[in-house]
Amino acid sequence: MYQEPIAGRAAVLIEDHLAAHASHADLAVWQQAAENCVMMRIRSLRVLGGLPRHKAPLSQEQRVTRLKDLLRLWANGCTCAVDEDLFADILNRRS
Repeated sequence: MYQEPIAGRAAVLIEDHLAAHASHADLAVWQQAAENCVMMRIRSLRVLGGLPRHKAPLSQEQRVTRLKDLLRLWANGCTCAVDEDLFADILNRRS
């Protein structure tokens, strides 16, 4: 039920990233939208024991690469895929 909206949103973000990859400002807007999508997914998950918030922060390059990889998985229907390092990085920066 909830998988289709996540997969659809992820697919749109992947397409937008490919089209808007030229500008740094566009990348910042894309990253914000991608992180919002990840936050929606985090809120929908039932994670026993909580997320590992003690992970080291990711670099900007690592964050964008992991966002693209995770969104690509979700867009292809693997909506159960989880990137704990990325989740922890986003949660720690937004807390």
